Amino acid sequence: MGLTNYALERMGFEKIPADRTIEARFRSLNVYEARGIVSDKKAPLDSSSLKNTDNEVSLSLGNSVNEICRILAGDDFTDDEDKWKTETKTSPPYMIVLTESPEQVTCSNGYWKQENEEIITHDCFTEAKESLQKLENVRTAVVVTALSALLSSEQRPVVFVPVAREVYADTNLDKRLRDLRFEFSGEAYVSSPIDTASASKKISSALQLSHSIHPKVGYFFGLATKEKDRLKKFLYLFLVIEIHTHQTFKELDYAVALTKLHVLPARIADSAAAFYIDRQKEAKNLTQRFMWCSILRWSDVCDSDVENFKVVKRIRDRIYHGEEVAEKSLPISEAQSLASKLIRCKSYA
Repeated sequence: MGLTNYALERMGFEKIPADRTIEARFRSLNVYEARGIVSDKKAPLDSSSLKNTDNEVSLSLGNSVNEICRILAGDDFTDDEDKWKTETKTSPPYMIVLTESPEQVTCSNGYWKQENEEIITHDCFTEAKESLQKLENVRTAVVVTALSALLSSEQRPVVFVPVAREVYADTNLDKRLRDLRFEFSGEAYVSSPIDTASASKKISSALQLSHSIHPKVGYFFGLATKEKDRLKKFLYLFLVIEIHTHQTFKELDYAVALTKLHVLPARIADSAAAFYIDRQKEAKNLTQRFMWCSILRWSDVCDSDVENFKVVKRIRDRIYHGEEVAEKSLPISEAQSLASKLIRCKSYA
């Protein structure tokens, strides 16, 4: 049940005047704590150099959320950064992703109030904010997933843990319209140093790679990163592996790779080629497709990765068949490592 008009007025809101229309373009700032990397002391992360933009998404890394926010949005993120770090229980480096809605929207009927040179509206731009959230699910999530995968190694994963999200809009009234929401998370991790040059290459590669990643891969990878429940986290990661495998399999060109895999007798070369191509196309289950992708596309996948996949899938199958699986025994780190590796392999296609 929404607030009554009386309640809104008691909170300082008033009806938007009939002759006034608010025009706004919505943007979101998603702040992440980078876990698994730390700024190199000899070559610290330079947020200005690391700024990258790809269509609706801009991002940068650094040791100060305010510095990154000024570079991306022209304003500080918080009035007191040290206090903010304490309250959020986070430490640098940070990443901020700015996502911009491509469309400008208007509102002329609803409630608003103006304070501190800002506009606060009530239930005027619901559809616009929902549209922005959908854009984040499609674009922002895959960019973050791609960068996480490219920065990770098999021994040391890198994850970007969501810390804060701010939705705001620049308006035709020369005032900013805002909407705030914060999320917190915490767990143990180990970091390795990274310098500006290395981070810049990874960011550029991640933006390029993000266009070839299925949106659901980024969506479920992001859910896994935020999830506290170990069972849900494991299942989200498995969905990443499953969706990514099916997507990659559909892109395989077995006919091109055929001569590299088989020596066909000249007397029956055409018929044999057609036979092999048909057999490859008949692969329906996940394990078969995983093997075909490993053979034809994922050049870094080795026998140990295949065994890792079998272990992860066997446990997933037990869960789906209603068997009890102890949460402590769930191979979450193995699933995350495999998922990141498969996503990285996409960039070498």
